[in-house]
Amino acid sequence: MGDIIHLSAGALSLGVNPQLGASIAYFRHGDLALLRDTSAEAIAARDGRAFSAFPLIPFSNRIRAGEFEWRGERYQLGRDAEDPRHALHGNSRFWPWAVTRQTEDYLRCALEYSPQNQDWPFAFHAWQVFMLAGDRLRVALGLRNVHHAAAPAGLGLHPYFVRVPSAELRFDAGYVWEKDAADIPVRSIPDSGRWNFQARHDIAPGLIDNDYGGWGGVVQISAPERPMLTLKASKVFSQLVLFTPEGKPYFAAEPVTHRPDGINPNGDAHDLGMSVLQPGEALEGVVEILVTP
Repeated sequence: MGDIIHLSAGALSLGVNPQLGASIAYFRHGDLALLRDTSAEAIAARDGRAFSAFPLIPFSNRIRAGEFEWRGERYQLGRDAEDPRHALHGNSRFWPWAVTRQTEDYLRCALEYSPQNQDWPFAFHAWQVFMLAGDRLRVALGLRNVHHAAAPAGLGLHPYFVRVPSAELRFDAGYVWEKDAADIPVRSIPDSGRWNFQARHDIAPGLIDNDYGGWGGVVQISAPERPMLTLKASKVFSQLVLFTPEGKPYFAAEPVTHRPDGINPNGDAHDLGMSVLQPGEALEGVVEILVTP
């Protein structure tokens, strides 16, 4: 794992690849993977989609057809290779980040972005800080607008947790977004049935790919003979994306600051679009994963 920086604290260990989005390559308790491990092949191929976790900067999830209007200008972003219908997750997960500070249990990485190749038309400075303690991983993320005018901004973290047959989830949510045929949210509805995780229950084998609003900022993940994991997120992460791909040994629970396609208004009463930052303003938050053996 040539480009991986290794951190440790007690039984916890973390690997981060600054050269590819400052993405997480592994997070373990002893020899037990808590997030899906990134394969050596994926690291060698620089496949940012296959990492254990990656940042969602400067936006989360999908932008419909990669198109949006901002302050009277129309923009077209590149579409994602895996879902060519839309732009997806921002591209900071594929860019090299600079290491600005490193200790045995601490790593700070930064990214200076100026518009290029139509990846994103607004300049920004971003940072990620990884801190390990005896019982948790703490990830602080931030984005500062260094564009010459007001610009949209979004943040999120996309961790892939190990999925075992007996795994159970629990989190509170106020509503879930119903999607159209293009997987873009169009209206908010009550979460119910297999989409409701207010009481702890297992992850059904089928696909769930939903964005939840009004969630409580806490997700509990439990399974027999494995550590209890508790994901906690700052209030700025007002939405939670739950992604359980069918037949895969992993799932994602992603704290994010806006709904999918949040740069395009949808008129719903619960509509939470992307933040608008004036020059010099910042958007920042913290995500923690607590480990209880």
